[in-house]
Amino acid sequence: MIKHSKKLIGTALSMCILAGGAYSQTAPPRQPKPLPKVEVYGPPEPKSFPGFPQTDGVTTEKSVMVDPNVNIKLCVGEGNLKINGWERDEVRIFVKDGSKIEVKILEKDPSGKPNWIHIKRAPERAQSRGQIRECVSGQSIEMDVPMKASLTIDGRVTQTAVDSVKKIYIKNIEGDLSFRNITGGITASTLQGGVSVENSGGSISLETSTGNIIAFEVSPGQIGDLFKAKTNSGTISLQKLDHRQIEASSITGSVNFNGKFLIGGQYNFKTSNGAVRLTIPALSSCTIKASYGFGRFNSEIPMNILTENDTPGGKTVVASMGGGDAAVNITTTN
Repeated sequence: MIKHSKKLIGTALSMCILAGGAYSQTAPPRQPKPLPKVEVYGPPEPKSFPGFPQTDGVTTEKSVMVDPNVNIKLCVGEGNLKINGWERDEVRIFVKDGSKIEVKILEKDPSGKPNWIHIKRAPERAQSRGQIRECVSGQSIEMDVPMKASLTIDGRVTQTAVDSVKKIYIKNIEGDLSFRNITGGITASTLQGGVSVENSGGSISLETSTGNIIAFEVSPGQIGDLFKAKTNSGTISLQKLDHRQIEASSITGSVNFNGKFLIGGQYNFKTSNGAVRLTIPALSSCTIKASYGFGRFNSEIPMNILTENDTPGGKTVVASMGGGDAAVNITTTN
């Protein structure tokens, strides 16, 4: 049972700040649920996507020696895409039951090694169908690339898993995206699918229209790096993030944060229809501004109420913990 005092905010539904995992006055104590493991999904069911050329139905493999900091451009039409970083200065691509491929060298470094390449569909099947003619398709597409490589991927209908590369930019239409051990930053978006990130760093931006976002053990690469997560319909779960700037927003879905607030940090958590739950150390130092329409605000941790503003359109509470070193904004409408 939550005890009340002059410094303790009352019961909650839509927002809560936890020290140990109890979500309400009536709910039994429970521990925060661990985030699910990042999984690599199997090949998706065959789909029909207007404008795709038919696959060649062959299995091909190509490789090219490259600069270790190579930039790789790739378009994937359909298939299960898996990319792994390795210690060789070589890019290898394997396509099973799919299109023939070619590797086009766009630029070389002073030593003559390719430092910018384009992996695309072989020209004999690249009929005049706009940019889609360059997209590689297959039952499965596997790539081994240098660990310092940066990738730019344009995906259509793909399940994508990337492990141990420097940096990635990916824009996908349909399918789940998962990333592990990305050291230099991630920019990822998918219209239909979930996004998960584990043990990665740098500036990170994750977005999906329909799907959940999960981030676990993520840190900035340099001062000022931003972590941003946005979904229109889904839950955002963040655990052990060391960024000092975090923005997490969902239109329909909850936002869950399990971690600590750093000195000078700026944290923004927002949902239009759902709950915001923060599980933080009891000795946190932050200033919290909580704005909500329908719902309540609750904290297990004693805090100093600075201002309260109750209007027909909603309520705003400003409170502080410790020295108030981090700024935390929490917003929910319903």
